[in-house]
Amino acid sequence: MEERIAELTSVYKALAAQRAPWESWWDRLRDYVLPRRLNREGEVSLPSRDAMDRMTDTTAVEACQKLASGHMSYITPSHDVWFKWSAPDDQGGDEAEAWYNQCSEVALKELSVSNFYTEIHDCFLDRVALGTGSLFTGTSADGRLLFTNIPCGQFACAENAEGRVDTYVREFTFTAHQARSMFGLKALGPRAREVLERGGNPYATSLRFLHVVRPRTRRIRRRVQASHMPFESVYLSLDDQVIVEEGGYMEFPYLVTRFLKWGNGPYGLAPGRLVFPAIQQAQFLNRILDTLGEVAAFPRILELASQIGEVDLRAGGRTVITPEAASLHLPREWATQGRYDIGMDRLAQKQEAIKRAYYLPMLELWSGHHGSMTATEVMARENARVLMFSPSFPLFVLDLYSPIARIFSLLFRMGKFPRPPRAVLREGRDGTVRVGEPRVVYQSKIALVLRRLQNEGMDRSLQRLNMMMQAAPDLADHVDWDSCFRLSARVEGAPESMLKPWADVQAVRRRRQALQQAAEQEPAVEEDPYASLDPLLSQLTAIQE
Repeated sequence: MEERIAELTSVYKALAAQRAPWESWWDRLRDYVLPRRLNREGEVSLPSRDAMDRMTDTTAVEACQKLASGHMSYITPSHDVWFKWSAPDDQGGDEAEAWYNQCSEVALKELSVSNFYTEIHDCFLDRVALGTGSLFTGTSADGRLLFTNIPCGQFACAENAEGRVDTYVREFTFTAHQARSMFGLKALGPRAREVLERGGNPYATSLRFLHVVRPRTRRIRRRVQASHMPFESVYLSLDDQVIVEEGGYMEFPYLVTRFLKWGNGPYGLAPGRLVFPAIQQAQFLNRILDTLGEVAAFPRILELASQIGEVDLRAGGRTVITPEAASLHLPREWATQGRYDIGMDRLAQKQEAIKRAYYLPMLELWSGHHGSMTATEVMARENARVLMFSPSFPLFVLDLYSPIARIFSLLFRMGKFPRPPRAVLREGRDGTVRVGEPRVVYQSKIALVLRRLQNEGMDRSLQRLNMMMQAAPDLADHVDWDSCFRLSARVEGAPESMLKPWADVQAVRRRRQALQQAAEQEPAVEEDPYASLDPLLSQLTAIQE
């Protein structure tokens, strides 16, 4: 047991050493960009006096808040369908597609009644401000999804060969009361039991723990016990050096999302780090401009030594001066000729650079009024702005793959989904039957714009085909028009319920064809050979009368 504890501790120390170069930057960014954020110890990070003195410009703070809110509005909106599950392949047909879509609706409802959107916003704040955010996905005692934001700096992680985080070590603090409710009294070490059994204050005593999650190297795949799950989970008491809980996870439970990748490490690059000199200079320029403003409002006065205490600076005040002072034009304003306009121009440049780094022009485009712009012009501007943000969004999609897959598995095991049809069942290599893992189709505003850009290639091809068909109509035989329409509808974010199942479309067409064939095969009605003479006979009859 001691060897295992020492091995787990060494894993944390190794990962913490790799994290160490990032910690100083995170602390600096917290002071300038996110001063209210939790620090590495899990306490509210109150900036030092020096940091508070530097906080004269809030452009970076406001930009960070707006970009995090933009993540909520345009990537994971609580009021809209921002993702759906789709069948992993074409084997199940429309029946499988319909079942996965129903599961998507259930998942979105479960997320709305959980704390997901509260915790993901805090995760986005870390992602935007510090470059790396983290979120734990689990279940509560009452059978609901439960999420916990892990502040940046409280965890250390490592990636696998595919670039996905699969090893996670978190250091956290619990009170004795919290430790008992989570692990039970018997599992705790001597220090915790002493507090709980001998009348100590369980709410004031803090205990340090370590949570290690990593791939399990040895397991029997057919067994479903926690000790044979794909990921190992170990809780270690750092104060007592005892393992308080061992278990496992079927899926990796932690989300680690990076704003931008930086080298080969598991941590991300924050936009504030790219413009950190501008953030510092904006603070400095604001202090200078505040000084100039104070001097303009309350100018410096130059006076003779003999006039100390005799200069009346009140409105309508009267100051008696000597002939000597009059010859020297004293008292008078002194050193009040600073160039306020130049300082404002420089400050505006720095603030604009900060806003661009946090993609505020893109957010303002979506939320602002477009005036007389046409829909085509608005769409073109959206495409251009989103392309600037596109490196961050695919990275978020890659990072979010694991928690979305875990949410699917958790809800399935809790019995929240409808009964799966045979079309979604897949047989594994070991002979076990399981539900196929769905594909994730993101439906957020940014995802739709990116897919729209991909769809433009199809539109241009069809436009070119339309022009060429005027000379060669047979070119239309190259296009599967049904596939084009269904693909275009899905790319534009149309609900799946709008499209009939492909089998129903084929049945309608078969009925229509059968009716046409039946109409063509009906015997023709014999025409009266004298029917054409009826008008002439009517005229002759009228003349005779």
